Formats: sequence, C-alpha cells, structure tokens
Amino acid sequence: MSEDAFITKRNGGEESSVSINQAKSEEGNCRESLRPIEREGSKHSLSTYPILADVLSLKLDELPLETEKPVDDWVSFILEEIRHAIRRDDFAAVKALIVEHLNNPAFQSPKLRQFLLWHQAILVYYVDHNQHKAMHMLNSALNATGYATKSMPSAQELGILISLALLHSEEGNNGRAIGLFKQALKKATCPKTVRTNLTFYLRIYDHLVQLLFESNDFHQAIEYAEKGLKLTSEDDYLPIKGDFHYMRGQSFHRLGQQEKAQLELHLSFSLFQTVGLKSKAEMVQKQLALLQEGKELPFHC
Repeated sequence: MSEDAFITKRNGGEESSVSINQAKSEEGNCRESLRPIEREGSKHSLSTYPILADVLSLKLDELPLETEKPVDDWVSFILEEIRHAIRRDDFAAVKALIVEHLNNPAFQSPKLRQFLLWHQAILVYYVDHNQHKAMHMLNSALNATGYATKSMPSAQELGILISLALLHSEEGNNGRAIGLFKQALKKATCPKTVRTNLTFYLRIYDHLVQLLFESNDFHQAIEYAEKGLKLTSEDDYLPIKGDFHYMRGQSFHRLGQQEKAQLELHLSFSLFQTVGLKSKAEMVQKQLALLQEGKELPFHC
C-alpha cells in the first residue's frame, strides 16, 4: 500500500491531505523531474546499458554512449517505472523491478540502494506480511546513508523514517510510532525545509496528532494540531486544517472543555463543507448535535 493510499484509508476513504490543485501541482513537478531525456538518433534502448557495461567490464558512466548523462537518464527511467507501478498498486511490477536492479552496479550508490531497500521493505510488509523483515530492511535503508550521524536528513531519509513510523502504527505500537514521528519533526525543523516540503511535513503532524489522541494524550494532540495549523495560511491546505480542528475539538471534549470543543468542531465542519468532503462534514455535524445535547462523543479519529 502506498503512503497516499494509507492516508486515504485512515480518513475514511476521502482525500484530506492537500488541496486538489496543490496535489496536482506537486505530482506534476515530481513526474517532470523523473522523466527521462529523449535521445534523438540513439540506436540503444535504455535497457541495453547494463548489458553493455557488463560485457565490456565497464562502469555505466564509462560507456561511450551518445548522451552526456546516460547513467542519470537510465536510472531516472527505472525510478520512474517503479513510481508508476506504485501509483497503480502493481506490486508484482514493483517487486520485479527491485529484484532486477537491487544488485545492479548502477544502483550501488548509497542513495539509490537506499531507495530500492525502502520500497522492497514496503512490499515485504504489505505483500509478504513479514513485519520483522520489513522493519529490519527499513533500518538497513536508513543506515545506508548514515542517517543517524546527520543533523539534517534528506527528504528520502525522512520518507523512510515516516514509513517506519507508519508500520509501527499499523501494528498498534503507538508509542514507538509517536517517537519516530517526533524524531522526524525534530530532525527536519528548518524554515526552508518546512516550506519546500510543507505537504509532507503536514502529513507528519496529521499522523502524530491522531496517534496522540488514540493514546489518550489529549494535551499533546491539541498542541501538535496547533503547530500544524500554524504552518498553513488562511486559504490553503483546507482539508488537513479541518482534520486538525476536528482532533482539537475531540481532545478538548475529552478534557471536559466543551465550549472550546464546539468552537473547534464548528471550524472543522465549515472547512470540510468548503472543500466538498460531504461525509466528514455530516459526521462532524452529528457530533456537534451530540455536544449541544450534552452527550458523549464517539471516540474515534
């Protein structure tokens, strides 16, 4: 299961992480950066590069090919194939690509090997249902680039750390997952990083707030939801802002602060209505009615 699918699942089947325009923009940028450069007049397909290198006992970047960056282009093509397969939830294709290239000389740089180990671990967990092996592989992936020694991790390292936290939360180990999410926030605390990867950063807050609430740590759930809200402006990221206000409302309710709970739930209802999340808006509306009657709210995220 991809992280996007996991996030949608946790939100009742509705998208609630970013605005539609924001999501399309970011996906477009990602695809553009991975698209291989076309080679006019080339007689060799991308898949022949490793074969040629092996036969000639050369490294891929030593091949006398017709483009200036054959390795970058070829590796980008493979990464794009893996990402496309992930978007389709085509696990068989992802597994085949990873198995084919895990020991390929072109993928032995720490960063590329880390990428393959990361995605292999996700397959091991969701397809092979081997929790122990998947956790071990994710830790190996982090070690591949010396993550533990860095003050500022890469976006890929953060992605692996978040994947590890998500798997722990899937297994019901909320304490370990909360610790990993907090570690990710601490490691990535940099204004420039936050603004560049804001969607990703907000997702960390979203998962953390939900886990804190599930663990009955209502004070921290309120605190971290507020921190997430402060990262957004008035008219962006409305769905996830609705989630943050909802979790604050639920938490205030559990703490016996019903006026604050009603205020937060009203804000949540308004945001869900604005972005067309009908089922979530209706759910919050029902909970507001329960509060007005002085009744207990159902305990869920």
